[in-house]
Amino acid sequence: MVRARQATEMDIDEIMLVEADWEESQRASRERMLTRLRKFPAGFLMFERDGHVLGTLMGFPMHYDPAKVGAMHSWDEVTNHGDYPDPLDSSTANALYLAAGSLKRTARGGTVYRAMMNASVDLARQLGLSYVLAGAKIPGYDAYCRRFGDIDARKYAFTWLNGCLVDPFLEMYRTHDFVVPDEAHVIEKYFPDPPSRDYAAIVVRRVT
Repeated sequence: MVRARQATEMDIDEIMLVEADWEESQRASRERMLTRLRKFPAGFLMFERDGHVLGTLMGFPMHYDPAKVGAMHSWDEVTNHGDYPDPLDSSTANALYLAAGSLKRTARGGTVYRAMMNASVDLARQLGLSYVLAGAKIPGYDAYCRRFGDIDARKYAFTWLNGCLVDPFLEMYRTHDFVVPDEAHVIEKYFPDPPSRDYAAIVVRRVT
C-alpha cells in the first residue's frame, strides 16, 4: 500500500534520490527543493511503500479564475521559476497548483500515480481549496500533426479517438478526473517541450 506523508528537510537526501532518476535537464536542485519545503511545507508530499520512498509531489496555493486563465503565461511565471511566488497567495487562494512531481523509474506505470493525484485532492480539501491545477504537457501533439497534418493545439487537446483523448498525458489526467475546461486553458510557450511544440494545457480538478 502506498502511503503519503508531508516531507521535512530531514528527507532532502531521499528527495534528491528520487529526482536523480530523471534526466538532468529536468531535475530541480537541492537548494530549490529546500526553498519549496520552507515556503510551503504542507504542499510537499512524499510517497512510500514498505518504507521505501517512491515519489514526491509539490504544490502551493494560488488564486484561480477560469475566466483569466490566459494570464498564466508560463510555468516559470506561475511558479516564480520553480521557487514559488513570494509571498504565497494565502488570502484569496482557492486552488492548489501542482508545481512538480517525481517518481522513481521502478514505480512508474503502477498505482503510485493514482495515490499522488488522490493525495493532492485530499490536501486541497484539507486546506479549504476548491480546485487542484496542473500544467500538463501535450506530448503527442507534434507526432499527431506530422501524421495527420497541422491542427491548432487548442483543437488537438479536445480530439478523441475510440472514447479517449488522443493525447496520452491529457487522457491520463482525464482518468484521474482532471479536465481541460476550454480552449483558453491551452497555452503556448508554457513549457519548452518539442513534442508538445511548447504548448501545455492547464488541467483542473474540482474538489468536492
